[in-house]
Order: sequence, then structure tokens, then C-alpha cells
Amino acid sequence: MNYRFSDLVDIEQFHSLLQSLYEATGILHGLIDTDNQIISAAGWQKVCTDFHRATPRTLERCQQSNCALADSVAEGQYCGCACTNGLFDYATPIIVEGRSLATLHFGQVLHEPPDLEFFRKQAQQMGFDEAEYLTAIRAVPIIERERIKPIMNFYVQLAQMLAGNGLNRLKQRDTEKRLADLNENLSRHVARRTAELTETNRQLLAEIEERERTADALRDSRIQLQAILDSSPIGIGWSNVNGQIEYINERFIDLFGYNLTDIPTIEHWYRLAYPDENYRNQVVAKWVQETAEARSKGLKPPQLEASVTCKDGSIRRVDMIVNWVGNRRLVSFHDITDRWRAEQHDQARKSTLELIATGASLPQILLDIVHNLEAENPGMLCSILLLDRDGQHLIHGAAPSLPEFYNEAINGISTGVGVGSCGSAVATRKRVIVENIQTHPYWAPYKELAASAKLAACWSEPILSSKGRILGTFAIYHHHPQAPSERNLELIESAANLAAIAIEHSQTEAELERQAHTDFLTEIANRRHFMALAEVELARAVRYGSALTLLMLDIDYFKAINDRFGHDTGDQVLKQVAGILRQTLREADQVGRLGGEEFAAVLPETACEEGKQIAERLRIAVSAANLANKDDIPVRATISIGVATLNHGPENLNVLLKRADQALYAAKKHGRNQVQAADCSAASNAHYPAGLVKLSWNNTYKTGNELIDHQHETLFQLANDLLAAAIAKTPSPQAAAILNDLVATLQQHFHDEETVLAQIGFPNLEHHTSCHKRLSELTLQRVAAFRRGELGTSELFGFLVHELIAKHMLIEDQEFLPYLKNHSSTES
Repeated sequence: MNYRFSDLVDIEQFHSLLQSLYEATGILHGLIDTDNQIISAAGWQKVCTDFHRATPRTLERCQQSNCALADSVAEGQYCGCACTNGLFDYATPIIVEGRSLATLHFGQVLHEPPDLEFFRKQAQQMGFDEAEYLTAIRAVPIIERERIKPIMNFYVQLAQMLAGNGLNRLKQRDTEKRLADLNENLSRHVARRTAELTETNRQLLAEIEERERTADALRDSRIQLQAILDSSPIGIGWSNVNGQIEYINERFIDLFGYNLTDIPTIEHWYRLAYPDENYRNQVVAKWVQETAEARSKGLKPPQLEASVTCKDGSIRRVDMIVNWVGNRRLVSFHDITDRWRAEQHDQARKSTLELIATGASLPQILLDIVHNLEAENPGMLCSILLLDRDGQHLIHGAAPSLPEFYNEAINGISTGVGVGSCGSAVATRKRVIVENIQTHPYWAPYKELAASAKLAACWSEPILSSKGRILGTFAIYHHHPQAPSERNLELIESAANLAAIAIEHSQTEAELERQAHTDFLTEIANRRHFMALAEVELARAVRYGSALTLLMLDIDYFKAINDRFGHDTGDQVLKQVAGILRQTLREADQVGRLGGEEFAAVLPETACEEGKQIAERLRIAVSAANLANKDDIPVRATISIGVATLNHGPENLNVLLKRADQALYAAKKHGRNQVQAADCSAASNAHYPAGLVKLSWNNTYKTGNELIDHQHETLFQLANDLLAAAIAKTPSPQAAAILNDLVATLQQHFHDEETVLAQIGFPNLEHHTSCHKRLSELTLQRVAAFRRGELGTSELFGFLVHELIAKHMLIEDQEFLPYLKNHSSTES
């Protein structure tokens, strides 16, 4: 039977198919029949059409390359040739039933990035426009040499499959024609051609067997094509024009878990893969529309990066690319889950580090770490436990997904081997993996508790500081028994390290704050911090009309102790006296060292007589104590104490301190080692309304910045002016002017202070600014209520004293003093 390739294949459809493959791969090809007629060609490179084949010298090189390919193909071999012009061409024959029907040319490619210096020289030699020539070279596809033959095999197998199918149809038509001829002859020559008919029947049976063999070969070809697609590392599926899904490869099933029975149509796939209806309507539907428009315009369709919900409920992140083969819509799914998770993890870590850097609270940071890890890994229940100060118990840090009763039950649990996963991790300083809580000996005492909380597995990682100190544990729970993967172990280790940074940073900040507020020798409040605490207590007592007593005490003849026993012993005496103060006084009492051997204490809710009794207990405790030893000689000392009680009259902290100091002076003058009190009668007989107290500026409040200090002092005076105006029943326009001035000064002060803090690089500026915003809003609310007559003078003045001055200026503003001083010293 004589036939050509074009007799077996619909050339127009075949060209459309190869054109689609070229658009998908970017690789040119040419198919030539045995008469050297071009059957199909696509993708000739600009560098060949506009340069190499347009110039005699380079054209000659192309022809030499073609001759070499033609000689090798004539021998029925797959061959490749490196053209002298610098590109590679390949060719292979298409053989059907042992007969060469056409030759597939494939090429004008590079196997590695072009040697631009070589092509630059070639442009100069051949007289090409160098820039245009190099641009054309850069457009040449770069395909690894190992990929060439598999790709050409795919093209050849496709052509052979189509040609084979055509040959079968040709044979079938030929057989049918001959059968018709035989039937006609049989009707006229039955008797005469019986023997011939028998032979003909035998031939027909043979041809039927041949057709069956052909059908088997066709099935084999389809199986081979499916095997090629199933071996692809990319998920692939295609659907017809009616939206019916006809095929998905093995990788698709591995990725998502769905088979064809689960997703018979594209709509079924969309509902399962994207269960969020809003996402389907707003994102997926838009992408489908854009790909359809791109196809109609002959443009490259857009890709879509999306999270796909798998059959088992897990999430995979994929890149989706659409191509069309005829009327079939081919979609490839590139799995980028690992990269996406890494990016999500890095972003979550970055956000947590930003929280740490901006001074967020430790509970907020720990909660952020847990939330981020749980969001990345649905099914994980995370918990952070912190080691308490004694180093023997674990306390709650963050565990939002665990039942509240469970968190309460393990809060304060002791550490040790056998105390669950976390207690054991602290004791061993190693990771503890419990795959099944109900069978592990560490969980024997807690099995019922875990079962009630529906917890079946627990992996615990010790949280270690940068110096190897145990800070707590990071645990991951699961509702079902399971072992961790390598990625799980990396996650828990990373989360524990991040928690360690947060905890260590918080502890460092707390220690710095403690040092800023604490006297380095006695470890009680230093003078500045004590004054701020005393202002707060005084403001509270004034606001609520409660009693308050202040003690000032001095170690008698302390200089003599230093001179006799030395300063080391003197320091030990100061420490012991501070310790007796803490032990003797209540937890609510505020204690501080004013300087040298002088101490003070504020006793809230304490009237004069009770204050004198407490002072007497202090005096007795110190005089009876062995404060130090020097050369086996016990060192003892006595103290003198001055007592002053708030009168709720026109006095402030300076006045109260002065009265206590005068009482202390009286105690020393009358022989020391005694308690003297300022007049208590005023305190017992006073009936002044709460809040009517005058504020007095004290130099100890100064920050060292002239602008800030001036504004602070101005605000003190404006608050006093407002109170005086209210008491004197000043006409409302004048009182309103004072009030307006106070609000304007406050807002200007906040703005100027934030500018100064920004200039010195204060790290907690964002939090301080939020405090300013809160105070501004509260002040405006109170002022508005005052103007409407809904708030009295004492309440407004009490708010200013407590919130603005005592709490903010004298406490919160203390945070930036070290930075302000460091900045000033650096400038000097």
C-alpha cells in the first residue's frame, strides 16, 4: 500500500497541535516529508531568520549543519549537530511500520546561557547590528542537553501515534472496499468461485486479526501516553468543553487525594478545592474569566497561586497554569507548599520580632507565637509554660487552644522526670516526644486529665536562654496519637528559640526597670522612685479622703560605725536596716532610701497613732538586731524616726516630707533612738473636702530637659489655678480660660515631648505616644463633663493629680530618663 504522511494525518489539526506544544514549551520544530516538503513548522528564531539565513557566510554554515543532519537521518538515526553559528539543531525520522514517512527537525536552541562574547565577535565578523543580534541570541531557548531526546521522543511518539491511527483507518477503508468488491463478485459467481470465496474468507479472518492487533497497539499507545503523564512531577488534569473532567494523573491524586469519581466536573472540583464561597466567587471565578479572555485574544493566560483544600482536610499551596490542546483545557498544578510555608513562617517570625522590638508585653508576644504556629499548622495545639522564680514549677504562659480547665490544672505543676512531657523536658533539658499519652509512663498520673481534654500526643521542647538557662517549655499537642516529622521538629525548635528571645528580652527589660527604680545597695526604691510612689499614694489618699502617714528615719551615729568598722560593714548595716523595713512593714507600704543613712516609708490607710505604733516597732526591731559582725564583734545600731500624717488641708508631698523631717530632727535633738510625731490633732479634726490640696513643684521631678521641665511646672501651676478659681468661685469665663489654657498646654506638651523622645531614639516611643493619646482623650472627656456640670471640681482636680501628674509625669515619664541622660552625655 502506497501512502504518504499527509495521507494518514489531518495536517491542519496536526499543525495546530504542534503549534500549541510550541506555545507551551517555546521550542521550535519543523516536520518535513520524504519529498522535502514542509508539513509543519513553528517558532523559527529571529536570530536565524533575520541574521544567520539572511547572510551568505552564516547561511552556508546553516546548510552544512542541515546536510550533516540529513546524512544521519537517512540512516534512520536520532542525531544532533552543533551549528558553526553557535546554535544546536536535532533531527530524527518518524517511522511507521518500518517505513520512514517524515523527518522531525528540532532546534535552534542552546544548552546553557549564551557566551555573549562569542556572539559579539560573530556579530562584528558578519557585520550584524550588535545590539539587535545579542537581543535575538538572548531570546533563544536554553534547554538542557539531557531533556532534548525525551522531548523529541514525545513529539515523535505523538506523530507516530497519529500516523498509526491514520494508517489503520486507511487499511480499514481499503479492506472495506475490497470486501464490497468480493461481495458483488460472490453474488454473480457463487457456484464458480466457491473455492476462491473460501480463500477470501481466510484472508478476511487474517485481516480481522490484523485489525485487532492494530487496536491493541492503539491501546498500548494510549497506555504509554498515560504512563508519561503519570510519571510527571507536576499534577495534570484536563477537561472538555462541557466542563467534564476526563483525566487526572497520578501526581494530581498524590497531591490532593481526589480521584475522578470525586470530581466529575470542574464545578465539583472548585467546591471541594475552594470551600470558601467568597473566595470562589471573587478570586477563582475572576481567574477563570481572565484565562478565557486570554485564549480568545491569543495571549498567554495568567497563573493563579492559591491554597487548595485536599481530601483529607490539609492545605496545599500551588501555582496553576492553563493551556489548551484543541478543545481540551489542560491545567498543571505546581506544588509550592514547602516554599509558601517557609515564607509564612518567616513572616510570622518577623512579626513576632517586631512585637519584641516595639516593647509589646510578654503575654502578647507569647500568644502571637502560638497563634502563628497554629495558623500555619491546623491540628496543632500549642502551649508555652514558664519556669517560675524558684525554678521548681511551671506556670501558664500562653495556650489559647487548650481547654481552660486543663490550663488551670497544670498551672504551677512541678518539674521532674515523669511529670508529663513538659516537667520531664525541664528536668532532662532535652526534647521529650510522647506519641501516645495513654501508654507513656511520664503521663501515668495525668492520663485522665489528658483524656478529658481530648489530648492524645504531646511533644515538648525546653526553652533555653542564650546562656543555656531553662526558661520554660514549648509544647505541641494533638488530638490523635502521632509522631513528629522532621519538619515538626524544626517547627517546635524554632518556636522555642523565638519564645526564648521574647522571654529573655522581657526579663532583661524588667531587670533594667528594676535597676532604674531600685537603690543598688539596699534593693529598695531609690529616692526618685520613692518620691513618685509617694505622690501616687498621696493623690489616692487625697482623692478618697483616706488616712496616710509618712515616716522618715535615720541611723543614729552612722558615721561612727563607718569610722570604727569600715565602709563594708556600714554597707551591711544599711542592707540589714532596709531588710527590717521590708519585713516589718506591710506589703502595701512603700519603702525607699533617700540617700546616705536616711530612709522613708509611706503607710497608706494609716492614721497618726497607728503610724507611731508602727514606727516604734521598727525602732525596737532595729535596736534588737545584730546588723553585722566585724572581727567577731556584733555591730548594733539604733534609729530615730519622724512621723507625719496627712491633714487633708492645703499641703503636698513637700510639706508632708518637711513635717516628717522636722519630727525626725526633734527625735535626734531629744537623744536619738526614739520616735517623734508631728501634731496629730490637725489630722484627727480636719474636715476638708477630698481633693482640695495644692500641688507644689519639686526639683526632684526634673528630667534634665528644659522644655519638658518648664511645661511640667506650668501644668502644675495651671492645675492649682483651676482649683483656686473653683474655690474662689471665679466667674465662669475666667475659669473657662484657665481650663482652655491647661488643655492647650497639655496637648502642646505631649507633642513636644514626643519630638524630643524621637530625637534621642527612645525605644518605647510608640507605647508612650499611646499613653499620651489615652490621657488626651480622658482629659477632654472630663473637661467636657465638667463644663456640662456633670463633674465636680474635686473630681476633675483629683483626675489631674492622679492620672496626669502622679501616675504619668512622676512614674511613666521616668522610663525615658536614662535615655535622655545618655543622650545628653553623648552630646557633651
